[in-house]
Amino acid sequence: MNILSRLRLVKAFVFDMDGVLTDGTLLIEPEGQWLRSMNIKDGYALQLAVNSGYRIVVISGSESAPF
Repeated sequence: MNILSRLRLVKAFVFDMDGVLTDGTLLIEPEGQWLRSMNIKDGYALQLAVNSGYRIVVISGSESAPF
């Protein structure tokens, strides 16, 4: 099976948030809430993947409210 045939079998992508989808910047608001900075191109690529039928899983060791 060649690489293109194998890639067609991919159904989902799993990413770690910190250091993979972020640039390492951590902003802390006066109330103590953490904000991470992402490249908009990563967000656009994730949106394209979802719209193409792929499942996306984002893992983070931080605690935050679901969105």
